[in-house]
Amino acid sequence: MLIFFLVLLVVGIVLVTFVVTRRLPQAANLDIENLPAEKEARKKREIILRRIEAEGARMKEIWKKRLAPIRKIWGFFQLEFRRYVGRVERLWHHEQRTKKKERPAPLPTAGPAVEKIDAIIADAEEQLKRGAFERAEELFISAIKLDQKSHAAYRGLADTYNAKGSLNEALETYEFLLRLDPENDAAMVKVADLYEAEGNLEKAIQYYQQAVVANDSLSPRFYHLAELLLKVNQPATAKEAILSAVELEPKNPKYLDLLTEVGIQCGDKDLAKQGFDELRLVNAKNQKLVDFQDRINNL
Repeated sequence: MLIFFLVLLVVGIVLVTFVVTRRLPQAANLDIENLPAEKEARKKREIILRRIEAEGARMKEIWKKRLAPIRKIWGFFQLEFRRYVGRVERLWHHEQRTKKKERPAPLPTAGPAVEKIDAIIADAEEQLKRGAFERAEELFISAIKLDQKSHAAYRGLADTYNAKGSLNEALETYEFLLRLDPENDAAMVKVADLYEAEGNLEKAIQYYQQAVVANDSLSPRFYHLAELLLKVNQPATAKEAILSAVELEPKNPKYLDLLTEVGIQCGDKDLAKQGFDELRLVNAKNQKLVDFQDRINNL
């Protein structure tokens, strides 16, 4: 009996070994990726990857469009700068060729770049104060060559042109400075004054308005803006300007005089009387008081 069971056990082991051996290659070749769960997971990954790629491409196009104007503006600025410096250099070289003067001292060459530029500008400003316009111009242009964004160098060069009577060059240089430094209210006033000297009051008013917006603490600018606005027959706008000037300096007789005039031209009797009363208190001898009184009574 024992032998019989042993024979059965051996036969069973042989059968199991035979079956496993036959099925093992099939199990080894089983394509796990074709299982439903794996297919679904792979499909999800593919969908997510496609979404990521599509979103990346969309964002790339958006930023490409947003940056295009910036690249265009920067390219335009560089082109304008090259043109401007070229004009300045041609003008200076032309003047040097046509004027026979003693050769000036050599430019500073020692020291770090920033200190060198500061030294050149300081020297140029000193030359400008002395009235040595040619030397000042040469130095300011040299500083610009070393630092193409030096506000001080452009301002000094514009001041030099203005002082020597080269008004077109001064205007061009001040306007270029405003491209570099759009909040430079002093340059705005310089430009306004040059346009006023040309008789272009509309442009002068435009730049004075920009100047008082950039810096609203200087009463003379409001006062002069009001004067210009009266000259172009805009008393209503002039009223706002002169009121700002009076607010900053309430006892200034010149401002109160103009306030009264603006009130009369606007037909604003209360404003005209306010200006008149204040003017009479601070300057009772003003010869225009009688005329003002008559005009106010006729409002």
